[in-house]
Amino acid sequence: MSDTIEDNEPKNQIKKKSDQSKLKARLRDLEFFTEVIPDGVVIINNQLVVEATNESAQSLLGLPEDSTGKSFEEFVKVARLNSYVRGDSQQEPLEFTSPVQKDSTLEARLFNVDKETKVVIVRDITTLNRLLTMRQSFVANVSHELRTPLTVVKGYLETMVDESAPEDLRLSLIKKLKAPVNRMESLVQDLLLLTQLESNPVPPEMDEIKMTELIENAYNEVQGLLGEEDSLVIQNNSDAKIKGISGELSSVCINLISNAIRYSPDGANIEVSWTNTEQGKARFAVQDHGLGIAKEHLDRITERFYRVDMKDSRARGGTGLGLAIVKHVLRRHNSELQVKSRVSEGSLFFCDFEPV
Repeated sequence: MSDTIEDNEPKNQIKKKSDQSKLKARLRDLEFFTEVIPDGVVIINNQLVVEATNESAQSLLGLPEDSTGKSFEEFVKVARLNSYVRGDSQQEPLEFTSPVQKDSTLEARLFNVDKETKVVIVRDITTLNRLLTMRQSFVANVSHELRTPLTVVKGYLETMVDESAPEDLRLSLIKKLKAPVNRMESLVQDLLLLTQLESNPVPPEMDEIKMTELIENAYNEVQGLLGEEDSLVIQNNSDAKIKGISGELSSVCINLISNAIRYSPDGANIEVSWTNTEQGKARFAVQDHGLGIAKEHLDRITERFYRVDMKDSRARGGTGLGLAIVKHVLRRHNSELQVKSRVSEGSLFFCDFEPV
């Protein structure tokens, strides 16, 4: 009997060591996992004493590395979060302002591991919230942009079906319907183009493009926007060709030139150029001498539907998507839109390309 017990002791010790090795390996795996994930992980007990944290939690919440064994509330001065972690895991996730970066929003989720242990998962949702806000703003802006022409069309149609309305009035309203319908059509086309550009950031195979031809075509396209006293001068001083997509680059030319016209007072003096830079690039530029753009607007002018409040600018249409389209097209062509502007002096929009 004693021999049997003695024989089993080495086996038990071997099994114990094996179990300990497996446990250590699993703990190493768990530690590695918590360190590589971007979410903050804090393990606390029911007295809110910290048992473990990862680097993300330390960064997001401002926890020191030596917080283990100390109170969670000692380091995290967010009353709502402290109240939240005292509760149970049935609560909804908590959104709160980061105690480290006041312009960031964090989300906390609480999980009960057992009766004594809780896990707090903290995630930075600043970007997500910004995207949700942009989507809501986008829907609101589209609705607003469509509401005005739809209201006009509805009013015209109501008058046209009125049998008591004079025949000449009906005919004049039919002609007037073209403008709001064209506006809605332009908006839908720009929305489709922008969606295509955003969903397909990698462009298809590119062709060799002669920009001077696209600029001349754009010049002809915008003639209807020019007033009698406006001046639009084209300076094609380069024969450089680039790799690109003709239709997309045409939209860049048309949008930048038409914007210069729309946001300049009567008697606009606009210069469009295609030149070589000292750095060996080919540059497309549009210079106006109009109202200019205040510095605080420059970082936002390529946002969808963002409009600078220029009371003196001419209300000549536009969908509010032109510069957003330009930005995405240029990205696909390894370029970017650059802007120099001074209020009351005018603006320079330009973009550089690698010549073939």
